Amino acid sequence: MVVTAEQLALLGGTPAITLDQTAAARWPIVEAEELAAIQEVAAAGQWSNAPGVQEFEAEFAAYIGTHHALTTNNGTAALHAAFFALGLGPGDEVISPSATYWATAMPILNVGAIPVFADVDLHTMNVNPADVERQITPRTKAIVVMHAGGMPCEMDAFVDLCRRYGLRLVEDASHAHGATYRGRKIGSFGDVAAFSLQTSKLCPAGEGGILITNDEALLRRATALGHYERLGRRPALATGHEEGVEEDEYDRFRHTAFGYKYRISPLNAALGRVALAKLDARNRRRNEGIQYLLDAISEIAGLTPPQIPAYIERVYYGQPRVRYDAAEFGGLPIERFVDALRAEGARVSGGTQLRHRGGLHTQPMFVERVHWAFHHPANAASVAGARYGLGALPVTDNPPRDRISLPNFPRPTKELLDQYVAAFHKVARNAGQLL
Repeated sequence: MVVTAEQLALLGGTPAITLDQTAAARWPIVEAEELAAIQEVAAAGQWSNAPGVQEFEAEFAAYIGTHHALTTNNGTAALHAAFFALGLGPGDEVISPSATYWATAMPILNVGAIPVFADVDLHTMNVNPADVERQITPRTKAIVVMHAGGMPCEMDAFVDLCRRYGLRLVEDASHAHGATYRGRKIGSFGDVAAFSLQTSKLCPAGEGGILITNDEALLRRATALGHYERLGRRPALATGHEEGVEEDEYDRFRHTAFGYKYRISPLNAALGRVALAKLDARNRRRNEGIQYLLDAISEIAGLTPPQIPAYIERVYYGQPRVRYDAAEFGGLPIERFVDALRAEGARVSGGTQLRHRGGLHTQPMFVERVHWAFHHPANAASVAGARYGLGALPVTDNPPRDRISLPNFPRPTKELLDQYVAAFHKVARNAGQLL
């Protein structure tokens, strides 16, 4: 067989992408500041409690634009504290997306309430406000939204829903550090919000989470859940400095709290402070690389990037995706197109290759009603009406299969991105070779 310069690598040609992608893809990024922060805490010997923890809280609250922040040992604990702070319990329903990591919904069960799952929007994969409204009952007490992959939910709609129905709003902002909606930071819309600081997140602290709110009463109740050592101490608004001892309704629990120990390690808080200081610059570099790639790919007929409204500034925790129109490529299956891209050296997936583990509503925990909360007498009506099991949520159950996921490079170079552009154009020009 004669191999030409334009022959696809899948068919024996030379790959378009030859540069090493390791450095561009590496995350987290460890630089001198991260190492110095860890060394400072380690040398001080303050490995369980340290002033830097509350300084981090103050800095994070100021960044988001809220009065209060409370660090936790992970994002799941922050969500647990959020639901606990709202006083949710048996007899209450919380509407949640099902197309999310389990931590968005499992803490609802752990306070004794019942998650009611809503479907997602076909284009954004964020929870659909119209379907959320359809799930509201007299037992509904709160809505939790999750900004999937760093794409903000339509917060105007959710704020309006909560206002009209008298509900509380919780933001699971674990994917969306630094994203904005109409000029406001994600996390500042809810009565309470929770961020994960786990290693893969945009503001990584290794392990950790953080709860934010403007309501001091919610802060105090969240503190009572898992921060026994801080009860009896009232922090000043967004300063992180104590104002002395002042009794309140939770201080009598200072020796036990509510049975959880959720404080963050000062070592992780130190990493989080460095990550927060670098967050905007790192988001900007990542976003610019992704946008460069999307703009170049959009020149190819049959490949359509997502349309982001002008009032949204998203960030990319997940991988960006473009829509593939097989008709523009002579009916070539998306998987075959993606295989050709991979042979060129591109780190992409598409169609049935995309990971889909199913929504939470299909998991045994919910289908089999395993958790104790399902068997509480106050929850009988909620459990009887729950939409659990395959087929309950059409979009969540059948996510679009005409998407190609692109790499998410924290430190891209123009040379590497140009090779990716060349690979996409090469495969698109020569798709006929694959038919």
